[in-house]
Amino acid sequence: MDTRLATNQIRLSEWTRIIKDRCQSGLKVDEYCEQHQLSRHAYYYWLRKVKEAALIHNSFIELTALPEKTVPATTSENHFTYQMTVTIGNTVLGVSESTPIELLSRVLKVVRNA
Repeated sequence: MDTRLATNQIRLSEWTRIIKDRCQSGLKVDEYCEQHQLSRHAYYYWLRKVKEAALIHNSFIELTALPEKTVPATTSENHFTYQMTVTIGNTVLGVSESTPIELLSRVLKVVRNA
């Protein structure tokens, strides 16, 4: 492991602790940063880095099998029948046997990188 990678891992770990502490404190970001003499810019920069690392290392997707169900689409004439949902964070995708695997793969990549 080169020095830059090791340094980045240490900073990532430190900022993960800081971000968790801020969340547990109940303070707004600006208040927390002021109290701990942190720059708001640095906080949000590392928040993004921590989230990216979490997505890379913990790419857990919850799959829930459901009874077949029909859900209205954007118009009342179209309906989508799905057999399961894929939940990633607050995003829920309905998936059916007819969902093209290429489409599902692309959508999951977009959601993962969002």
